Parts: sequence; C-alpha cells; structure tokens
Amino acid sequence: MDGLEQIIFDIISNAGEARSILMGVIQDSEKGVFTDYEQHLKDADERIKDAEKAHFKIISSEAKQKAVPFNVLLVHAEDQMMAAEIIRDLASSIVKANRRIAELEHPETK
Repeated sequence: MDGLEQIIFDIISNAGEARSILMGVIQDSEKGVFTDYEQHLKDADERIKDAEKAHFKIISSEAKQKAVPFNVLLVHAEDQMMAAEIIRDLASSIVKANRRIAELEHPETK
C-alpha cells in the first residue's frame, strides 16, 4: 500500500468510526438514553479531526504542486468524511429534541 492509499484508508476508517458513534448516540436518544452523550460526541469529534488531518495531507500536497491522481477511493473517503461532519452537526440537535420529547412525555424524570 502506498502513502496515498494509507491516508485514504485513515480517512475512511476515522470517518466511519465517527459515523458509528454518532448514529449510536442518536439511536440511544430515541430510546430515552442520554448517558455519556457528551463523551460520545467528543469521541466522534476526535475521529473526525483525525480524518481531517489525514485529508489535509492530501490537500497540502496539491498546494505544493504535487498532483494527486484521481482515485475513486479518495472520492469515497471524502464522501465519508463529509457525511460524518453532517451527522455530527445534526446529532446534537436530534439528541436535544429527543431529550425534550422525553421530558415532555415523562415529566417525573426531570
């Protein structure tokens, strides 16, 4: 595996892990489970940052006039990273809405 492929797989791996964490947080909130919510968001943010750092290596290579060849895996990696970033942005709002719904449905547990 060459350097570019390793970077691409780092992006895919970290973005995928972030997405899994975030989807778990959303699914838990749908069941009324909000424990460790903040920690899970921090963990997902770390994975996204790791993906972004790996992606920056590719971008900085382009900026140094080192052409990066078209690569379908790179397109996939960037798609996964963007999806993780979008899910991160939505997860917080979804969890807050689910928490509010849970409070309204069960005011005794406030």
